[in-house]
Amino acid sequence: MIRYISQFSIVTLLPAFLLVVGVKWGGWWPLLGVLYLTLVNQVLDRVIGELPDSPLEPSLQRVLPITLAILHFCLLGIAIWALALNTGTIAEKILIFIGFGLFFANVSNANGHELIHRRTRLEFRLGKWIFISHLFGHHTSAHLLLHHPYVATKFDPNSARLNESFFQFARRAWIGSFKMGLMAENTRRGLPADSIRFGPKHPYFSYFFGALAFLLLCWGLAGWQGVFWYLGLAVFTQTGLLLTDYIQHYGLSRCEFSDGKFEPAAPRHSWNSPHWFTRHLTLNAVRHSDHHAKPMRPYTELQAYPAEIAPEMPYPAGTMSFIALFPALWRKVMNPRVAALKPTWPA
Repeated sequence: MIRYISQFSIVTLLPAFLLVVGVKWGGWWPLLGVLYLTLVNQVLDRVIGELPDSPLEPSLQRVLPITLAILHFCLLGIAIWALALNTGTIAEKILIFIGFGLFFANVSNANGHELIHRRTRLEFRLGKWIFISHLFGHHTSAHLLLHHPYVATKFDPNSARLNESFFQFARRAWIGSFKMGLMAENTRRGLPADSIRFGPKHPYFSYFFGALAFLLLCWGLAGWQGVFWYLGLAVFTQTGLLLTDYIQHYGLSRCEFSDGKFEPAAPRHSWNSPHWFTRHLTLNAVRHSDHHAKPMRPYTELQAYPAEIAPEMPYPAGTMSFIALFPALWRKVMNPRVAALKPTWPA
């Protein structure tokens, strides 16, 4: 009964322990966290592949996300201290930066995503503040109000278009999600869509002043060095999130009818990854089709679809994210797969 939830716990909490060990002992110890989140991740994905789901206890579904959220803010403070105040070699700091950046990009982003879909105020706010701590708070609004209703259409800034490179996508998605998320939040509140005047109850108020508060905290903790390293980690983490969005919907589009409406979102509008280790590291985020089918379904209950129903990435998500950094290689790998889907799958 506990084994399934323990798999998520072990896979997500172990790298946090390794990162703290790396900071405490220095030397080559920070390499452990980096290797766990890169080499070990990829090797186990290839060797283990996918395993059957095990029974779980529903009452435990809240424990890990809340724990990871609290841990995220602790690790962020440790990272800034280690990078800006702790003495160490350049090699140590580079490894610490990469290790914490990978953890925030993979585990914290996935956990924030899980939490903003929760109905309780505590869990939602924890998820929102995880993204605010990445200076990416507006992702909360854009994801819920734009990405889910408009995924795989021209109205979703976070759905990657065919032949669009990651770098083109990242710029369009960041700016588009900020602007369109603000417009959507304004519309919900009866404000002019393009208004930039918002009070304390408006989500963008907390996005803006929350980000400013984190910058001031880093400055107070470690001066301009703290701000420098914090901005670096924020860019690293944002890039990880944008890479995830890019690979999960690249080239997939919903049919637009003559009346301007779109066909309902279906499993074929998301790329999935059937790899045991990565899906536990990312709280099942790579079971993306089922998440779009049931956005409020807890991560432990997300289901896998057969490849005949939902498209699968040819390699684990980490490998696909790396390939996405090389546009020509990415198109060579993915464009034939996108083209192969269209003639055989019903609209």
